[in-house]
Amino acid sequence: MQIIRYSWDKFEPKLILKDNKITRMNLFDRDISIKFNDKICIGFFNGKHYPCPERTILEYGYNCHDCRKNDRFSMCMQCTGEECINPKRRDECKEEEYFLYLAVFDSLIKVGVSLDRRIIERLVEQGADFGARLMQIKDGKEVRIIERNIMNTLNITDRVRGNQKAQRIFCNPNAAMKNLYKNIITLKNLFPEKLNNIEIHDLRNYYRLHNVINDPQLLKVRNGIKLEGKVVAAKGNIVILKNEDMFYSLNAHEMVGREVELLN
Repeated sequence: MQIIRYSWDKFEPKLILKDNKITRMNLFDRDISIKFNDKICIGFFNGKHYPCPERTILEYGYNCHDCRKNDRFSMCMQCTGEECINPKRRDECKEEEYFLYLAVFDSLIKVGVSLDRRIIERLVEQGADFGARLMQIKDGKEVRIIERNIMNTLNITDRVRGNQKAQRIFCNPNAAMKNLYKNIITLKNLFPEKLNNIEIHDLRNYYRLHNVINDPQLLKVRNGIKLEGKVVAAKGNIVILKNEDMFYSLNAHEMVGREVELLN
C-alpha cells in the first residue's frame, strides 16, 4: 500500500492510499500505527491516477521526471507567467478566474494564487492562521506575473516550507494581523483600482489546536520508522499526534510516496 496524496477534504485532513483500490483515511481523532518503507514515485494524475510504470525510488519530491511531465497540473505549479510551460492547458488557463491572496503563518507572509471556488480550502490546506483575498484576475499567466510583482514589492515569499510551519504552529494573532494590514496598505497604493473588495479570513478554528497543550516534538519520516498515536490536530500539512502524555508533529508531505504497513 502506498500513500499517494495528503489533502484536506470538507475541511478535514486525509491520507489517500492505493493498493488495488483507492482508500481515503480520515485523520482527525484517528488512532494510527503506520510503518514507513521506501519512497516511490506516485505516478501522475490526468483525470484519474496512473501509477508510475517504473516504480522509481525517490530521495525527494513526489514524481519521477517522466511522470511529472505527464501530470496535468505539475508543470503549472512552476509557472512564473513569463512563458507557458504546459501548453496542453493554455486555452483552459486563459479562461479561468483566479484569486491572489496573502497567507499569514504567524510572523511569515506569503503570496499565492487560487481558483475562485477554492480560496478558503486553499488557505486551510496550507495551514495559514489568517488569509486575505486580494483581487480577481482572469488568465493564469497574467495572475502569475502580478504574483511575482507583489512578492518583489513586499519582499515576501511565495512558499513557506514544512519546517517553517512546524516552528509556527501557534501564532501571535495581534502581531500577525498588524503585519497583514501593513502589507495590505502597501498593496493598495500599488494597485489602487484592483483592491476594492479585500476579504480577510481567520482560519485558526479549523485546526483543532485547542487539543494541543504544549509544543509538539517534530518527527522526521524516514525508511523503517513506525508512527503511533492519536491524531488530535492538524494545521495544513503539519499533523499533530498524542502518544500517552507527549505530543508529536510531522510534515504530512513527507509521507507522500511512502509504501506503508498499517499495523492496526
